[in-house]
Amino acid sequence: MSTLNLGVFAMDLLLPSLCSVRDDTIAVVVYSFFVLSALISWKRVPSIRNGDKQSPQAIPWILWTIWKNRNSLLYAETQESPSLLVQRTLEEASLWHELNKAESRGGQLQADMGMPKQWIPPTQGMIKCNFHASWRSDKQLIGVAWITRHHRGDVCMHARDALVPTSDKLAAEMECLLWVLRGLRDLRMEEASFGTESQKLIDAIRNPARWPRYRCLLRQIETVCLEFAVIEFEVESRECNKVARKICTSVLRDGRLRSYLALGGPAWLHDLIQTEVIG
Repeated sequence: MSTLNLGVFAMDLLLPSLCSVRDDTIAVVVYSFFVLSALISWKRVPSIRNGDKQSPQAIPWILWTIWKNRNSLLYAETQESPSLLVQRTLEEASLWHELNKAESRGGQLQADMGMPKQWIPPTQGMIKCNFHASWRSDKQLIGVAWITRHHRGDVCMHARDALVPTSDKLAAEMECLLWVLRGLRDLRMEEASFGTESQKLIDAIRNPARWPRYRCLLRQIETVCLEFAVIEFEVESRECNKVARKICTSVLRDGRLRSYLALGGPAWLHDLIQTEVIG
């Protein structure tokens, strides 16, 4: 889609709302539109210049950026670098489509191959850590928890905590993993296997270049991972991760917001721990 066609499309959507607003608002919106339209050119955006099929799919994000830019100019008299706005807009659009593709592939893989219904122990000499993050919104704390077991299924330790809010669920899962990795590193556990229900999280760890929005968190995760002698990641079913999920859920549900670390497993989940191991 050319810049001209994009402009016509955007104006068709914006004109009905422009008719009922003040002149200064119209000026700001039109200004914002033409600034971004000028930037989305063949020279500035290689993906559009090369005919990338995903470029037209970014139009909703471009229009939303125009609207936010208008509000910033009108009410706060501030504006970010136009080139950064365009780059962020295209990245967010690409991320949204990648998330949907990843979810589709993950669901198809699970349907075709199935997921283990029983907790799978680690190899002898390694520790297995199941973890979970409970995210509700970007304004509430994140409940996080992990539990470690050795190859016979006996619990070594478990922990829970509440972390600061994040923008979305995947970011919460990354923050949780970073918390888990640092905790096990500080406990001098050098060989560990990590089990999670999140296929997206594992995909992001294995292919960080495809998740540019989370590059900072992924770099931190990669740095801590290098401190382990042996490290593995596994995607598990909900049935295999019930204990970690229960501990995690209790953080926000019961107001257990203080950081907590203990030997063994929680007494109130003793039966579930045995059931999860036995299957």
